[in-house]
Amino acid sequence: MSGEGAIDMGGDRPILARDARRSRDGLRRAAHRTGARMIKSLLTTAAAVLCLSLAAGPTSAASVRMSPAAQQQLGVATQTLKSSQQSADIDAFAKVLDPEPLVQLDSDLQTAEAAAVASRAEAERSRALHSADGGVASKDLEAAVAQARSDALKVEMLRNRLGLEWGPAVAHMSAAARERLVKSVVAGKAALVHVDTHNNDGQDGAKFVKVDIGDDSVRGPVLGPARAAESRLQSSGLIVEISGPKAILLSVGLTNSAHIESSSPQTGFVAPLASIIRYRGLDWVYVRTGPISFDRRMLESPVPAADGFFVTKGLADGDEVVIKGASALFTAEQSGAGAAP
Repeated sequence: MSGEGAIDMGGDRPILARDARRSRDGLRRAAHRTGARMIKSLLTTAAAVLCLSLAAGPTSAASVRMSPAAQQQLGVATQTLKSSQQSADIDAFAKVLDPEPLVQLDSDLQTAEAAAVASRAEAERSRALHSADGGVASKDLEAAVAQARSDALKVEMLRNRLGLEWGPAVAHMSAAARERLVKSVVAGKAALVHVDTHNNDGQDGAKFVKVDIGDDSVRGPVLGPARAAESRLQSSGLIVEISGPKAILLSVGLTNSAHIESSSPQTGFVAPLASIIRYRGLDWVYVRTGPISFDRRMLESPVPAADGFFVTKGLADGDEVVIKGASALFTAEQSGAGAAP
């Protein structure tokens, strides 16, 4: 997670973002105005009131206590959370499929269908002539009927292959719709991608997927479930059609990040961007639990929102998250008990 207003704590030593730099610059100016003695006293007070304790839950890493006077001096401010509903996207992977087997299969099917139409007509003519005046021998009629049946079975076999290799959605397409798809893919105006998520998360009922291409995302319809699974993710997968000018950039075999649009809104909370601390590869916020106490909580599976990150668990209605002074709380926590887990 990155973004203006967030704080990146890096590894074990804090690296502060823009708001933290402003806080540090403010302390420097205060030192010039009031003298080094006041700053030394403030830091001593913060260290004296610090109390770090490990929490039992996996989303709460540590607690810190700070006196009201120290909070005021450090400019600690909070914002009360209210629940909201959002259609949160589900992160996925999109692998560009090789369209050549589909192109070849569609060509074979069209050829077989044409042969089946011709042989069926020949069988009907032979049957009519044989019934009318015996102009066609019985063995010739039988041969014509057998050929028609053979051609019909070949068409059925190729349609079955479509379903087995490309899923029911492609198999049930009309000939015109399938021809349009093939022509678009061949012309580079469309691409077919195999979209996967861990344990099929979000795939049931999915209608649209956004595939990241460069700095942009392109939205495409879900054609249907795939038949070839992604074993590493234990994912059945979806076949998605991506069309438009950027489809030509989706080269065969390329793997891009993607996002499945959730079919139903989820209830959760938006953690403001200014409240978020990035530490050891995870996103954290400080939540006020009392007049002088704060919990540092991890954001589980955060989803980017307009003004922060949306989460469905770990936070509750009425929680007060620290939107100003989070870097000072983190510094106090670390100086009092070393590196947090």
